[in-house]
Formats: sequence, structure tokens, C-alpha cells
Amino acid sequence: MKITQSSSLFRSTTLVLSLSGVLLGCTTPRTSELSPAELQQIAKDRLTRVVASEQEPVTKSIDLYEAMARALKYNLDQKVEYREQILRGSEFDVESYDMLPDVALAANFSGRDNNPGSFSIDVPNGDSRSEVATRSSEREQANADLTLSWDMLDYALARVRSQQASDEIWIAREQRRATINRVIEDVRTAYWRAVSAQRLDSRIDRLEKSAQQALAQAYAQERQQVGDPLDALTYQREVLGILRSIQELRRDLGIAKNQLAALMNLPQNQRYSVVVPSHASLDAPIIHADPMQLVRLAVQNRPELREVSYRQRINDLENDAALAEIIPDLGVFVGLNWTSNDLIYNNDWVDYGADTSWNLMNIFRLKDRRRVIKDGDALLDARALALTQAVSAQVFVARARLESLRTEADIARRYHNTSDRISIRTRAAVSAGSSGQRDAVREEMNAVLGSLRYDATYAELQTAFANLYSAIGLDPYSPELDGNESVDEMAAVLRNLWAQRGDKMALKE
Repeated sequence: MKITQSSSLFRSTTLVLSLSGVLLGCTTPRTSELSPAELQQIAKDRLTRVVASEQEPVTKSIDLYEAMARALKYNLDQKVEYREQILRGSEFDVESYDMLPDVALAANFSGRDNNPGSFSIDVPNGDSRSEVATRSSEREQANADLTLSWDMLDYALARVRSQQASDEIWIAREQRRATINRVIEDVRTAYWRAVSAQRLDSRIDRLEKSAQQALAQAYAQERQQVGDPLDALTYQREVLGILRSIQELRRDLGIAKNQLAALMNLPQNQRYSVVVPSHASLDAPIIHADPMQLVRLAVQNRPELREVSYRQRINDLENDAALAEIIPDLGVFVGLNWTSNDLIYNNDWVDYGADTSWNLMNIFRLKDRRRVIKDGDALLDARALALTQAVSAQVFVARARLESLRTEADIARRYHNTSDRISIRTRAAVSAGSSGQRDAVREEMNAVLGSLRYDATYAELQTAFANLYSAIGLDPYSPELDGNESVDEMAAVLRNLWAQRGDKMALKE
């Protein structure tokens, strides 16, 4: 009786402990909100790591191709895409393991509070029962096994998924190409705008001071009613209009250096200068190619179109997966086993076997699966055709814009040169006493405005040149570059490459 009560107590205690463990396991621990101190530390860490310590310092004025080299080496957007490509490669490695057989090692220990005995009865009537209980296992025992198994369906599906994962690597590579193209296009735009801003900074303060003095004289002339008041007002309006135009251009160009610094991954508070070529040395880029030839190059090279081609290949592989799922599955295994149960005749043994199964519902699903795959292929094909049309339009528009801006830049250059000559002659006339200071200020402001507009138009011309190459989809860097070169070495290679592509300024810098 005491033994029975002890056993009941043991079982009750075990049940209570088991239920407690289940309840504790079902309780989901809640995380806490990041504290201000933690957020401050995270922000400090990120700001510290934005600019890597191994970046080459800026020791001289930066020209266009050094800016490109720094963007290729240090730009964070393209590093994100690079990490994306590395991740896809790691996922492919993981997918490849699914084609290998499973090797499972298992071990367990079990025990009970009484003997695992059993009776037997006669067959078939079950009229008599054995008088003595027997057992074939011990109260406590340990077991272990090492089993190798292989499943034909799992292998077939894993092979398909591995091929698709491989195509995902190529997609990530094309997405990185697209990002690099965009970054280099932005570098060219920001650089020439920074040139305009830096050239303006050297003249704007002195010019604004002269303009304010001239305006003060005009205001005084108006108040004192000296001369024709209408002339004074007209002069004020003209000078203020020129000042407004200069300030608008200055506002637009003022952030160019910040944009260029971000593209090169320089600190936003770092002071640096860009190489400012003289106006006389500026030359328009050229491209000698038939528009349809450029379109063919674009359709072949654009990352977006290549990505669609890889996605079509991924979609086509779904046919293989659908076919693999309708055939009967076959699995085989072989294992090594051991037990501590001394009542077993052989404590260790090898077992092996095979099994097969067939999910008949997959046969009925095949038609719908194939329709989904066909619809997916039709969608991707439609997307490819739409992109082809868009790319063709981009190439023609970019080429037309480049040619138009070549003409505009030439007119802006001649306007700038004419304004400069007028300003020089006006200053000479002032020195000779045949003209007033107000005229000299006005013409100098016109000359500065002409210079700014020429710089702005030339920057747009360079942007159009970058737009065209971005539309074509050619890599903006030489394939011989691997990213381990120094900034100067990389800049030299880029300079030669773009000189061959029609940038007449490449070898002048």
C-alpha cells in the first residue's frame, strides 16, 4: 500500500512539473524598447563607421576621375549592393547542401519507476493467459543511432532551387551594376556643378559688395531727385534682377559639394576643393555612333533587361520542379544503432531499407502549376518588351539632349565671352572717364551671370553625356579594375577609358 501511494505521489509530482515546464515554455518573453543611452551609443557608432579608417585622405584638389575612383571604392550605396551579392552567394552555398544525403545522429535516455513487464495470451482465441510476466527491456536504457538517408524528390527539388539561387547571384550582380552606373552618373553631374559653385565663390562676395554700393547710390539718386528718377529705378530693377538670377544659381549649385562628398563618402563637414578648369579649356564630349547601334548595345547591356532574363530562367526552372513533384518519391536509408539494453540479443546493429510514396494530388495540381508558370513567363516577357521600348526611348532622348546641349553650350560660351569683353571695355571706359561706375558694376554682374550660365549649361552637357552612357548600360569602369588599386591608379584607368568614349576633358585634367 505504501509502495502504491509513493508511486502515485511520484506520478503526480512528475505531472505537475511537466505542466509547469509546458506553461513556462509557452510564455513569450517581451523585449524592451531601446533606451536613449543605447540609441545614443548606436548613433555614435554608426557615425564613427560611416567613413572607414582605411579610406585614402584627400590631399589635393579633386578632379572628375579621382571623384569617380573614390565613389567606386568608398560609395556606401554600391557597398550595399555588393553585400547583397555576397548574401546571395551565401544562400546559394546553403541551398547546395540540400542536394546531399541527410546524416542524422540521435541519442536518448529513458527510464521508468517500475518494471516494463508484460503478459501474453494464446492466439487465436485468447482463452489462456500466461501466469508469469516477462520483460524484454530494462527499466533504464540509453540508445543511439547514426542514420544516412537520401530522398529522390528532395534531391530533385533541391537541385532546381540551387540553380535558381545561382541565378539570384547574377541578379544581385546586375542590380549592383545599375547602382554603380547611377552613382558614376551622379558623380559627373555633381562634380561639374561643384566646379560652377567653386568658380562663383571666388567672385560673388566682391561682386555683391559692388552691387550693394551701386544700389545705394541709385537709391540716393532717387531720394535726392538727381537726374531722371526713371533711370535710377530702371537701373535698380536691372541690378536686382541680375542679383536674383545669380542667387538662384548659387542656391542650386551651393549643395553640389555636399552631394559630391556623399557620393565619395567624405564627411559632410570636410573642406575640400575641386579642380576648376579654365573656360577656354572646356570642350564638349562627343559620341560618334548610329542611334540604332546604341539601342542594340543598350538592350544587350542594360542591367534591368538582364535581370528580367535571369528571372525568366528562374521561372522556367519551375517546370522542372512541377514535373519532379508528380513522380513517385523514393527514399533509402542505412543506419548504425546501439542500445544499452542488455536484454536485447545484439546491442549494436546496422539497419537499412527503402520507402516510396506518391502524392497523387500533385498530378491534379500540375495543370494549374503550369498555367501559373506560363502566366509568369508572359508577365516577364511583357515586362522585358516594355523595358526594351523604354530603353530605346531613353537612348534616343539622351542622344538628342546631348546634341541639343552641345549647341546650347556653344551659345552660352559665346555669350560668356561677349559679356567678358563688354565688361573689360566698360571698365576701361570708366577709367577713361567716359562711363560711370554703375555701368561697370552692371556689366561685371552680367559677365558673372554669363559665366555662371555657361558653367551650368556645360554641367548639363556633361550630365547628358553621363545619361547617354547610363542609358546604354555600359559599365562606367574598366574590367581590369578589381577595387584593390589606389585612388590614383584607378583614376588613371578611368581617365583613359572615358577619353576613348568621347570625353575630351579626360586627358586635359
